[in-house]
Amino acid sequence: MEISTEQFHVERADNLVSALERIEEQNFDVIIADLNLPDSSGNDTTVQICRHALDVPLIVLTEIDDEKTELNALKAGAQDFLVKGKLQSDSLMRAIYHSIERKQLDWQLRLARRRLRILHDAASKLEVCSMKAKAFQLAIDSAKMLLPNSMYQILTEKNGVLTVTATSPELSDRIGNETNLDFGLAGMTFAEKRTFQFKSHNDMQMMNRENESFRSGISISIGSEAVFQCISNEPDAFTNDDTNMLEMLVGHLSGTVDRISLERKLRNLAIHDPLTGAFNRNFFQIALNREKLRAERYKSSIGFLMVDIDNFKEINDRFGHLMGDKILREVASYLSESIRETDYLIRYGGDEFLMILIETGQTALIVRDRIINGSKLAEKTTHLIGSPVTLSIGQAHWDSETVISIRETLAEADRRMYEHKKNK
Repeated sequence: MEISTEQFHVERADNLVSALERIEEQNFDVIIADLNLPDSSGNDTTVQICRHALDVPLIVLTEIDDEKTELNALKAGAQDFLVKGKLQSDSLMRAIYHSIERKQLDWQLRLARRRLRILHDAASKLEVCSMKAKAFQLAIDSAKMLLPNSMYQILTEKNGVLTVTATSPELSDRIGNETNLDFGLAGMTFAEKRTFQFKSHNDMQMMNRENESFRSGISISIGSEAVFQCISNEPDAFTNDDTNMLEMLVGHLSGTVDRISLERKLRNLAIHDPLTGAFNRNFFQIALNREKLRAERYKSSIGFLMVDIDNFKEINDRFGHLMGDKILREVASYLSESIRETDYLIRYGGDEFLMILIETGQTALIVRDRIINGSKLAEKTTHLIGSPVTLSIGQAHWDSETVISIRETLAEADRRMYEHKKNK
């Protein structure tokens, strides 16, 4: 039965199968059914109709005047139970409208409870996330459950550019797309750190012209790092409740992103020298154990370079410790640029650095000579103190099949470093 403000439009089905087919094909405002149909009887009729029409109110209208039957029908999901012989036309009208209102309220309550469960589950999972990429995708998957007919993307900021780093399946081809911070809706959201909701294509055009198919959406700032966007091809697809709900989800996501960033910063502080950015002595043994196991597994060798800055005490005494710190940073930068990303640069002592060269072995001598003969460090330090800073370097290598220990190999590199310094 379809309701208008002026009249009823009634559609009749003679049996349950026909009724269920029409329910699948059309939208109805209310369903009125007898319990006893040619192909169904009793409470099974109520159960089947309610199962196929979850958001449509059902009124049972029957000749059976039995309190237990009425209770069973209401338990199965019917909104009202009316007995034909006791029914007046005005009471039927009231029952219809009241049933529609109650069903709408009931459906809204069910939807709200489901959304709260989804938000609670998302918050619980985000609490234990240790990677931002996983947290972003988890948030998108949760949003997809909250508003399944929408599309989602997250843009992260780096060096003044917003890049799409996570999406729902419909937008997967947008991964890697970039937009400037001063462009469009995403840039505006990131800059102003507030939520925007656009309801029409005209709103979208004013904020972002990069995709003509989007008609409405919600754009929310993820702290100071990223932007979360919910998009639809339909105009005015989102309510204020939808926006509030997504803001709660993004709030949990922002907390997770901040926590992961802090944890990463603390881990970096724990293993890096704050002055030079090189790994610190605390990380030295971790790196050594890791690479020793790798070398033993793959029957490879490790090269070591022990590096010392010549006359560093004189530099500090003459130019001061602030200049000494600058020299240390320049040396660390130069050494870091001289090796591969897979190698390690460790600040071993005050003005000493240790370089661990993975799978390098005997070629450590080539790396050593390249560092010594390079001109970049001399150019930079001459600009700072008027004369070039030089380095003394000793090399050694450890082979996984040798009987010599790594400790002995390091001592050999140290001995050769002092020998190099003495022979200058």
